[in-house]
Amino acid sequence: MRILIVGAGNVGSHLAQLLSMRGNEVIVVDRDGERIRQVQREADVQGIERDATDPSLYDEIDLRSIDVVVAVTDRDEVNLLVATIANESGVPRIVARTRSTKIAKIIERVGVEYTVTEPVVIAKYLYSIIEGKYHAVSLAPVFTGNYMLASITITETDASVGKTLGEIELDEGIKILAIFDGENILEPVPTREIMPNMIIIALVRRDLLEEFERAFR
Repeated sequence: MRILIVGAGNVGSHLAQLLSMRGNEVIVVDRDGERIRQVQREADVQGIERDATDPSLYDEIDLRSIDVVVAVTDRDEVNLLVATIANESGVPRIVARTRSTKIAKIIERVGVEYTVTEPVVIAKYLYSIIEGKYHAVSLAPVFTGNYMLASITITETDASVGKTLGEIELDEGIKILAIFDGENILEPVPTREIMPNMIIIALVRRDLLEEFERAFR
């Protein structure tokens, strides 16, 4: 995919690394030249030092050839503008970051597939830590609309305790992404032993959320 990321802060730069590692063609735009140079040192991306509010930028990038636009600057109004321009250019998938639920509603009305409202995402994550001990909890939808990020916290009485990930039977629509042991993010290798209080983070097809929970209970 050809992906445009507007904003090279912590979120944008980490996302650029992940997407470029998967073989995507990634373009990163930020008006801070040092941020651009930093992300280029860490990932194989095209960096452009420009103001995202300059309309000529999108002609130069050929926005109509972009598959996904991600607007993650630290200014809601800039992300709204980027999302609007992307929508008018017919970009198939648009994701925007916002700190305000009111702005999120406006952004969604202009055709954005998903808005990442930081306080809401953080609250959902904390909720998943609290309630996830008893139920699998949805954290957020992802680019492919049929899937969601979900987590579940392992308890001492779960049947999966003491087993390895490789021993857990999962549908093809469930992909374990990472395990959090309370201090570190661990790779979900098949030999990883499941222990109480571990948080299992997975990409789950929407209709398989309950099956994801049952697999570890």
